[in-house]
This record gives sequence, C-alpha cells and structure tokens, in this order.
Amino acid sequence: MQPLASLDQVKPWGLGRMRAYPAAAVLPAAQPVLDLHTQIVTWVDPDGAPIPVGARHKRSETSQETSTKTSLDGTPDQGSDQQGDSD
Repeated sequence: MQPLASLDQVKPWGLGRMRAYPAAAVLPAAQPVLDLHTQIVTWVDPDGAPIPVGARHKRSETSQETSTKTSLDGTPDQGSDQQGDSD
C-alpha cells in the first residue's frame, strides 16, 4: 500500500489562515501614592495625574445557591447551600 501524498506535500489546513500577531503597545504602569495623613492610596499615571476612580477594577462576585436533601431516617429534609467567589 502506498501513501496518498508524501509528508512534504501535506500541510495543516489552517496554515494558510495564520497571520503574525500585531505589535503590542507597552503601557506605562500606574503607581500607588500613599497620603501620609489619611493613609489612603491614590493611583497616579506616569505624569503624576491621579487616575479616575471609574477607571479602576471594581470588585466582582459570583454566587450560587444549591438545594440539598439530607436525612438520617430516609425522609428527605429540604435545605439549601450557598457558594460564592469574589475578587
């Protein structure tokens, strides 16, 4: 039995669609500045201008409530359980 094509002739199907990644922009990092009197941190850009509060990440949460059935005598007892994540 002979192969249908040699390995040199076979190319992956997606190879013709591949493109180089676009150039990435390197952004300067924001820095925290501590106010010594209030002990509150203000984030500033490299020019020293404060970053608006709306531009920062806000805390996000996910939660899930599940129904449980547990009983020692075999009769179902209704209950619930809660799970959640936050960052």
